[in-house]
Amino acid sequence: MVNQMWPDLIKKAKDGGLDVIQTYVFWNGHEPSSPGKYNFEGRYDLVKFIKLIQEAGLYVNLLIGLTFAQSGISGDSLFGLNMYLVAMERFTAKIVTMMKSEELFEPQGGPIIFSQRTSTGPLNGISVPREKLTLNGSPAQMADGLKAGVPWIMCKQEDAPDPMRKSMLNKTVQLTE
Repeated sequence: MVNQMWPDLIKKAKDGGLDVIQTYVFWNGHEPSSPGKYNFEGRYDLVKFIKLIQEAGLYVNLLIGLTFAQSGISGDSLFGLNMYLVAMERFTAKIVTMMKSEELFEPQGGPIIFSQRTSTGPLNGISVPREKLTLNGSPAQMADGLKAGVPWIMCKQEDAPDPMRKSMLNKTVQLTE
């Protein structure tokens, strides 16, 4: 089982000099069958994984989200895009709420020092303004509204509010401090 390997892999990462483990929260693993039916057991026990990282004295960059390829939703129409955005926002809010309730964000004493909502991936030729890539404003505004208390890394989000980080062309720019 993968989750039985976690302690040794985390130890090796620390012994190798890493300070931060970046982990992807796989939407298709945590919500595999139908909306609102989540799986956080075994290899998908996100809380246990984050707490093991904390016990090792390391930090976490939490990448939350899904791509079109994972969503199973057709991106050939604006209707498909809207379904995708609803799923993305619901899943992101679920994970942030879970991490907050377990006090895993850094301001709560936890190891999560950054969060990132993954980009939307290919939209199959649909031309959509970046600010429309979430139902409630820009992706940066949606992330900020979740009040995680840590900076979010936002890809190609020129309007990202503080304390966000923004990444342009794969180059991270520090906006605060």
